[in-house]
Amino acid sequence: MKYALCSLVFILLAALDFTAIDVPAKMTFPLLWLSLAALWQRHWALAAALFSSFLGDVMGWKNELIPQIGFFALAQILYIIIYSCLMQMRHPRSRPVKFAILALLAMVYGVAMLWIFPRVGDKIIAYGIAIYALLLLGMCYAACRHKSLYLILGAILFVISDFIIGINTFVERIPHAHICIMIPYYAGQMLLFAGTQKLYRFTSCSCSCSS
Repeated sequence: MKYALCSLVFILLAALDFTAIDVPAKMTFPLLWLSLAALWQRHWALAAALFSSFLGDVMGWKNELIPQIGFFALAQILYIIIYSCLMQMRHPRSRPVKFAILALLAMVYGVAMLWIFPRVGDKIIAYGIAIYALLLLGMCYAACRHKSLYLILGAILFVISDFIIGINTFVERIPHAHICIMIPYYAGQMLLFAGTQKLYRFTSCSCSCSS
């Protein structure tokens, strides 16, 4: 499937979510489309990660928070596996850079836990969020280990989107929350999709050159 066509359809489906057109579950369409695109290209792990995110969107549309957290946690695990297995061996990041990334992500986790965790009334949900946040930031670290602007920006936007969800759900209502959440979410997922596609192609080329 041509990347330009895939991107255009995704943008149109994402734009539909911000219109007044009454279409049931329209917020779930963009990730379903990316899942099918990855499946068409036989990138099975990426398709599974995107489909898990799609199921998370479905649960979000139904206001089922615990299943939503579960499906998105599975998506983060799959992304971590993908970015670890497809690790580029040429020009790896230095140890100080890796340490700096880990330190920054640890600070983000600490702020999130201090700000959001105490305000979650249900302890099962609270600990589920704490575990999910670790997986989310683990995905961000795995993505940032690659020198891919697409992956780095995609992961950061994903984190921003989920951070806004946590604040809006448990701390205080944010004006125009749907727009503030979904724009970085859609952009992040599209950038992760594009960056992972490039990573697959890079790995295939490297394997071909070495064989």
